[in-house]
Amino acid sequence: METSSVQQVLQQVAALLERRRTTQARALLQPALAAHPAHSGLLLQAAYVDYLEDRIDDAMRTVRQVLAADPDLPAARELYFALLELKDQHVEAERVIIELLREYPERAEYYGRYADLMLRTLNFEKAKQLAHEGLKYDPDDAVCLAARTLCEFIEQPAGDTSRGLQQLLVRHPESVRTLVLVAIALQQRGDLRGARRVAQELVRAQPDNEGLVEFARALTVSAHWSMRPLWPMQKWGWGASFALWLFAIIGIRVIGQYDQAAAGIFAIVMLLYVIYSWVWPPILKRLIGT
Repeated sequence: METSSVQQVLQQVAALLERRRTTQARALLQPALAAHPAHSGLLLQAAYVDYLEDRIDDAMRTVRQVLAADPDLPAARELYFALLELKDQHVEAERVIIELLREYPERAEYYGRYADLMLRTLNFEKAKQLAHEGLKYDPDDAVCLAARTLCEFIEQPAGDTSRGLQQLLVRHPESVRTLVLVAIALQQRGDLRGARRVAQELVRAQPDNEGLVEFARALTVSAHWSMRPLWPMQKWGWGASFALWLFAIIGIRVIGQYDQAAAGIFAIVMLLYVIYSWVWPPILKRLIGT
């Protein structure tokens, strides 16, 4: 295949990928790659096809092959960064985006993508700073605007910030994934109320998304005042259950050495707590779901 033909394939595949027609793009790439198996442009587009089809490991192998041959190729590094984010390899992703910003300090999109990474790791202050810095170079950059709106909502989730978030989710539905990851990260950190607020905004934006509705309902249950006694279970799961069981056994034995009646009361209290932890959450979930 001649160079002009390769360029034509690259242009055709790029146009198909813009419309997410990955099956047609793959069909065009296969004979071109058979003729030029080491062509960086063709390999990179093949990696994009895998990326769009959620074949993350395949895309990662291909993009690493491209970077081994051309380590300075910006498009390959951008895709590598996106794949690292998907695989939750945040440290390596941060290294990649910092290097891109060092080489291209006026690319607003890079500031926005770095801000997006900081949002996913709950570093809201740094995310806001990065978004504002990127907007200095391009006041209309969608990625920076999205990051700034998310930061503003998280800092003050009411009024104009909430309306701004809804407008963002309508105009840029791809921001839903970032917001879901933020809610999950907040939940894992123990900020159940913050996670619930974010989830509720997601439901307002996509009320027909059953997954989001169920996620928001679960967070509403977890954040309910009656669930506060169960926060160790919510935060540490089975580890907390084992620790509770061990605490009960040791407590009964120690107290029993001094006062059998008190040990009996302690055992009853612990039993009631365990029953409460089993029975109340599903009841509350049904009550909230009605």
